[in-house]
Amino acid sequence: MKNEPNEFGFSGDGVKTPIDDFEKELNQRVIEQERLHNDKKFIAWIRAMRLRTLPLSLSGLALGGSAAFMENAFSFPILMMSLITGVFLQILSNFANDYGDAQKGTDGEDRVGPLRMVSSGLISQKEMLGAIKFTIVLTIASTIALLFISFGFSPVPWLVFGVLAFLSILAALAYTMGKNPYGYSGKGDIFVFVFFGLVAVLGSYFLYGASVYALPILPALAAGLFSTAVLNVNNIRDMKSDEVHGKRTFALKLGAKSARQYHLVLVSTGILFWVLYLLLMHGASSLVLLLLAAPVINSAYTVYHSYESRVLDKQLKITAMGTGLFHIALSLILPLW
Repeated sequence: MKNEPNEFGFSGDGVKTPIDDFEKELNQRVIEQERLHNDKKFIAWIRAMRLRTLPLSLSGLALGGSAAFMENAFSFPILMMSLITGVFLQILSNFANDYGDAQKGTDGEDRVGPLRMVSSGLISQKEMLGAIKFTIVLTIASTIALLFISFGFSPVPWLVFGVLAFLSILAALAYTMGKNPYGYSGKGDIFVFVFFGLVAVLGSYFLYGASVYALPILPALAAGLFSTAVLNVNNIRDMKSDEVHGKRTFALKLGAKSARQYHLVLVSTGILFWVLYLLLMHGASSLVLLLLAAPVINSAYTVYHSYESRVLDKQLKITAMGTGLFHIALSLILPLW
């Protein structure tokens, strides 16, 4: 009789009972739930990084490196460190936007576009703020490594690029964070033009020590205009929800029709700068490369004629990816042309 279970469900000599099986199954369920929670959290962080924005943010750095290559001043370590720094800056900007918009209640149910992680509750404000601080540290560390590789211990370049790095971090944070974010007062277009165009292309060009006489001004202007066009599509798409939540973007200030006209001006002027650059530097035959911008041009036509938020959301993705891939393609092709 010693093998029979006692009142607690266990036999006297330790023989396995149904209660043992139940506890084992319960533990397995707890482990599985924890695993699912961790998987959801991991996916939430990946989505918060918004990795599809990286081609656009890195394309200006690629253009700067390409221009330096054509001046025989290229350095692969500088290119890699500049791209790593660019990745950290873009992720920092995406985290800050997610956090700032959630704090101000901008990402409501009326918003069209990808799900924001903080406003949805998948990531807490405390967790996101910690991630922002950690990403700032990574950005500073990669910037220091980049400047050391580029300039050694030369103090003047360190001072100049140190200020640029500080302003870049500040711009990434202040777009939606703080009491007076510039993205809520219609100044986002200016900052995007400056940092995604002039700073990204010209700044990265100078990292290689290339000649000032071959400064790629036209590609920098074009990159700035195309990047601003991406922001403009985003702001046109969100005009209704932005107005409700007090986010006075430049597109909202212009109005629906004028914002679409402004979009055509941004894209067409960017194309014009590329036409001038290609004619001056690579000859008329290189104009065929503008066919690579066809998705962006076609998208601009669609944006101008569409007032449907879902359509505009699709065009935002096309404009962002199209711009990034167009400029990355040019950065690879032009040195070989």
